[in-house]
Amino acid sequence: MKLRQSAILLLGLSLSACGQSEPRSTQYFETNLDEARKVVAGCRDGSMRGDECTNADVAVQTVEGRERFKRFLGKD
Repeated sequence: MKLRQSAILLLGLSLSACGQSEPRSTQYFETNLDEARKVVAGCRDGSMRGDECTNADVAVQTVEGRERFKRFLGKD
């Protein structure tokens, strides 16, 4: 019986680890800005959380900052 319980526990841990993946990077979100904005919106409404929230938010701020700087320099 203990062997069966151990096997079930190991199987459960294995399956739960499969569902976890590395958060997408800031660079990924900089090149996929629409997706970054969706993630940021999800983070603000509480439907998402974690490192992807941070990475997406940094990416949006970085890209928007670059765009503002280009407009400031007149390089629209």
